[in-house]
Amino acid sequence: MRRCMIYLSLILTAIGFGCQSPSSEGATKMPGNTIKINIVGEPQTLDPRKVRDLKCQTIARMLFEGLVRMNRDENIELALAQSVDVSTDLKTYTFHLKDSVWSNGDPVTSFDFMHAWKKMLSADFPSDTAFHLYVVKNAKAIKDGKMDFGVFGAKALDSKTLVIELENPTPYFLEVLAIPAFFPVNQKVDEETSSWAQNVSTYVCNGPFQLSEWRHQDHLTLVKNNKYWDAPSVKLTSIELQMLEVETELKMFEKNELDWAGSPLSTISVDAITDLKKSNILKSKELLGTYFIRVNTEKEILNQPSIRKALALAIDRQAIVEHVTQGNQSPATGLVPTCLNIQEESYFKDADVETAKKMFSEVLASSRVNKQALADLSLIYPSSERSHLIAQALQQQWFEASGIRIKLEAVESKVYIDRISKQDYSLSIGSWTADFPDPINFLEVFKYKNSGSNNTHWENPKFTALLEKSSEIADASLRKEVLAESERILMQDMPIIPIFYYSMLYVNQPQLKDVVLSSMGHIDFRWASIASENDIIAQGE
Repeated sequence: MRRCMIYLSLILTAIGFGCQSPSSEGATKMPGNTIKINIVGEPQTLDPRKVRDLKCQTIARMLFEGLVRMNRDENIELALAQSVDVSTDLKTYTFHLKDSVWSNGDPVTSFDFMHAWKKMLSADFPSDTAFHLYVVKNAKAIKDGKMDFGVFGAKALDSKTLVIELENPTPYFLEVLAIPAFFPVNQKVDEETSSWAQNVSTYVCNGPFQLSEWRHQDHLTLVKNNKYWDAPSVKLTSIELQMLEVETELKMFEKNELDWAGSPLSTISVDAITDLKKSNILKSKELLGTYFIRVNTEKEILNQPSIRKALALAIDRQAIVEHVTQGNQSPATGLVPTCLNIQEESYFKDADVETAKKMFSEVLASSRVNKQALADLSLIYPSSERSHLIAQALQQQWFEASGIRIKLEAVESKVYIDRISKQDYSLSIGSWTADFPDPINFLEVFKYKNSGSNNTHWENPKFTALLEKSSEIADASLRKEVLAESERILMQDMPIIPIFYYSMLYVNQPQLKDVVLSSMGHIDFRWASIASENDIIAQGE
């Protein structure tokens, strides 16, 4: 094996009610160095093995840390790993852990990593993100019940040595390791109290911050974890995560009662965008994410690609981003953001209304579909101002192309997620933001119909085979061609209908410094600080 000693940066190319505060010396809270941000609503989970949406992933990254992490420049650096050896065939990684402890004082060991991963791959453990582990040898077969854990490609040689064997050479593997799905969980705590992640008194983590208070439907308070291995670099003493309506958020920001408003954890209201632009305080950053409509392909009328394609062609994406969202988004005619460079040309024409009308007429004229079946379709979406405006625009555009007004159904976020996971819908607004900057991260979501993040009932053997083939290709240009072909199949079958590629709009108080916001929507407060009034004046802010 060749030794790869990495210290600064490494990139490979090719829920109970609780208000208790843990009486731990690892927790410190000093109100003078506290920031407040809005997470809009109650997080679905604080267990890193189960986090799915961007909000929960963001909180998980505050509370936990894995072998590697993303640094300020959006590059991967070692975190809990002191060093890593990589085999010459790029399939085996041997990590040597540095000394670190959990927030309760227990040492973090390679056995904690193994425990977390094996639990995720257990058939009876619900996790929508277990598919991230499938890059590890035999992980998918184990999750599917075809193999036992004895053949799992990851092994703990001792408390400080962790070996991971991959199915294939994976140029983005270190980026994948930074995903919460690969974070460790305290084995002893998890075995003694399976509900540890639901209560403050039992919550144990190993990240820059730890959980101090959890008032459900109101706020979470995180405090600096003095037991964190790099605690001296953490300047904030606490972060308060408020659960506020979007309409309230900006008002509180204007009163200096919030330090950050907008993306990536909430949205700036459409009405406020113009004024914020005029005042020159609105900031934007490209986000590797796609807003789309998820289609339940098992619904009788929607099991026909022609109907799905007609719905897609009827949408005027340019009008939606210009007149509805107004936030520098780009019309999407594919799933993978164009900046990842696999889409050489649009897979279909935006706002091809005449073709859509013709397709609707042909389908309705056939004996396969009647007009009432189309009228019975509904579009569900999480209740918010922007989602409602987008849904109304889609409803009107579909009406103009088909003469049929599809129903709109706004639901509370928790209900929305539950219904999507149960495939209890016809059409639903959805999105995917990158966990790591590679096209495969978007495409693999729809690789298997039983994947916890697919939820469309769609699976195509050719699509799956192409993704498998891409994992075996070392040549970057050839891999790009294969991934482009797989996306083309996805857009031909249209189990999802892309609408736009995201951008992030946000405002922050001038005293809040050194927040790292990545193109994947990861907001990191590890290096953040509160500047003094004199510093702000000196900098002319």
